[in-house]
Amino acid sequence: MKGQLDATMQKHVVGIDIGGTKLATVAADASGNILSKVRRPTDVEKGPEYAIQLLFEMVDETIDRANLKQEAISAIGVSCGGPLDTKTGIVYSPPNLPGWDAFPLKARLESEFKIPAVIENDANACALAEYRFGGGRGHDAVLYMTMSTGIGGGIVIDGKIYHGANDSAGEVGHQILLPDGPLCGCGKRGCLEALCSGPAIARRAKEAVQKESNTTILALTDGRIDVVKSEHVLAAARQGDALALKLVDETAYYMGWGIANLVNILNPDIVLLGTIAIAAGDLLLEPIRKTVSNFAMARPAEVVQIMPAQLGESLGDLAAVALVV
Repeated sequence: MKGQLDATMQKHVVGIDIGGTKLATVAADASGNILSKVRRPTDVEKGPEYAIQLLFEMVDETIDRANLKQEAISAIGVSCGGPLDTKTGIVYSPPNLPGWDAFPLKARLESEFKIPAVIENDANACALAEYRFGGGRGHDAVLYMTMSTGIGGGIVIDGKIYHGANDSAGEVGHQILLPDGPLCGCGKRGCLEALCSGPAIARRAKEAVQKESNTTILALTDGRIDVVKSEHVLAAARQGDALALKLVDETAYYMGWGIANLVNILNPDIVLLGTIAIAAGDLLLEPIRKTVSNFAMARPAEVVQIMPAQLGESLGDLAAVALVV
């Protein structure tokens, strides 16, 4: 595969981003410059066969919009939620893609377009994109972590994604910090994800405002506890609300604890945090850095930078492209 991609490096590529709510396809040049883009709803209830036929149409439209011919496309990169097998390109029932049970995504794309396709877990692909085009440029050991509906991660060492023995590396959100803590979606208790993901922050906030109702958090939701989200917590914290600031500090403490564990194990030179961490900025990042400094061993702690990811809204597109340029 690598030889095939190297031989056609000067051509163009297509990137595909598969999510539970949207599908996106882009055409890009060999430097990663996006030339065209098409987006469509995933309509997951219609199943994988509907989605793959739609993706075939979207790829054709994307190539056409970029004023290219299909012969100019050297490879297709696909960023998709796992679990999946990067060697065979088979997708195994991701939580956000019901019905995609042992779906041969790589084989279907290669059969349709007669060019190589590279399938990768979305968090790993995002890590590679940040390494190639974003905050990881110039660094040898990059850890990318997303804080959104879950906490996922990708590890890039010397320009290569670290996959582990069976494509399971990077599950940073499922390190257990509190064995008797809140239930996680994985079935265990006290995982980092169950403490610091967007829904986890919202859950802790809802519990807190039931005991302490004099808070800006509730003013932002017209007094409705049931609609409290992590965004309300951050907004209230920026206004100096004591309860919100306490919730942010708790989140930073657990995130810093989890990151310190990873810093000790991986010794990265940079940790890039996405989504909620970008929205929160130094309100969250500074106390995370302090906790990492306190909890991690001195030598790995003194070299690691903890920074917001840089690619923002373009991350999904560049994640797929980074796999094949």
